[in-house]
Amino acid sequence: MADEQEWKVLRAHDGDRWYAEGETRIGTTADLGHLAPRTLERIGPAKAAATLRNKAAPPLENKSSTNGSTRKPR
Repeated sequence: MADEQEWKVLRAHDGDRWYAEGETRIGTTADLGHLAPRTLERIGPAKAAATLRNKAAPPLENKSSTNGSTRKPR
């Protein structure tokens, strides 16, 4: 996957939504490069998205998960 770049909108245009002059837009050079000379100006790399924390509780331990079964294997 290509690195995403942050771009400044120099000229209003209709992309996946309407972009007004002065807004910033995030995308790859492959996706937005054709707009670069007149419509967009590259600012730099996009900020990394905050990593999500797993808020789920740890799995419960029961007899089957701890292998505490009293039954003998066959």
